[in-house]
Amino acid sequence: MTRRTGLSPHSQARYLLCSDLDRTLIPNGLHTESPGARDVFHRLVDTRAVCLVYVTGRNRALVEQAIEEFSLPWPDAVIGDVGTRIWSTLDHQWNSWSQWDDLIRQDFTQSVRESISEIASQTDGLTAQTDDRQTEYKLSYYCPVDQLAQHQSELQTAFVQRELSATVVASQDETSHMGLIDVLPSKATKHDAIEMLMAGWGFNHWSTVCAGDSGNDLPFLTSALQSVLVANADDSVREEAIAMAQSLGQIDNLYLARGGIMGMNGCYAAGVVEGFLHYFPNAREWLD
Repeated sequence: MTRRTGLSPHSQARYLLCSDLDRTLIPNGLHTESPGARDVFHRLVDTRAVCLVYVTGRNRALVEQAIEEFSLPWPDAVIGDVGTRIWSTLDHQWNSWSQWDDLIRQDFTQSVRESISEIASQTDGLTAQTDDRQTEYKLSYYCPVDQLAQHQSELQTAFVQRELSATVVASQDETSHMGLIDVLPSKATKHDAIEMLMAGWGFNHWSTVCAGDSGNDLPFLTSALQSVLVANADDSVREEAIAMAQSLGQIDNLYLARGGIMGMNGCYAAGVVEGFLHYFPNAREWLD
C-alpha cells in the first residue's frame, strides 16, 4: 500500500483531484495501460499542492484492496458506494462524515427502501446484486445491457409517481457485459458528494478536477465541475456525456482524453493525468 503523508486540505492543498477507480485509475478494462502511467500519476499527486479523493462504487474494504493490489497513492478522502458514503482518510484513518449521513438518510427511510425493493421486484429483467453490494443508502441490481436505459427510465418514472426521493444511476461493466442499476437517495450521487466535500474543505470549481469513465460518473462529468473522461471509456458513455454536457451548457467543462501527453495513450491513469494537465498546465513542471 502506497502512503501519502501529512496533507491538510484546509491549509495547504491548492487543487482537488477526484477520480473514479475501476477502469479510470485502475487498468481493469479492455484497453491497454500505458507503461509507467501510474508512476506518473504518483508523481502528480505526491505533492502537497494536490488533495486526492477516490470517487467509486466500491465499499471501504474494496477500496483498500484496490490501493494495495494496484499500488495506488493513499487518498485524503474516499467517496464510496456510488456517492452514498464519504470518509476522510487523512493519516490513514477512516472517519465517516456524519453530516453526509444525516443529510441523505432524511429521504431514504426503511419504508422508502421497501417501496423501492417492491417496484424493482416487479420489473422484469432486474436481478438484485449480492448482499455485500447492498447498503443502508444503496440498492443495486443487474440487468441486460440492452435494457439499461429502459429500466433506468421506468424505475425513475415509478419512483416519481410514488413520490419516492430516489435517484436511479445506470452504468455498465464492459468486462462482464452486464448493466448495473444503483438506486440512491436523491441527494446522494457522486456529484453531490463531491460538492459536499468541496464545501467542507474550501475548494471551488476552478481548483477541482474530476475524472471518470462510466455511466455513474455522468452526473459530475456533465456538471459545472472541470472533468475528464478517460480515453478507454465506452463509446456509448462518451456519446452520452457529450450530448448531456451540450444540453446542460457544460461542454467546455468536459475534457475528452485522447493520448499523446508524455507518450501515453490517455487510458486509465494516463487519461487522469492528461485531464489534470489540460486544466492546470503549470503542473507539468512537477513531472519533469
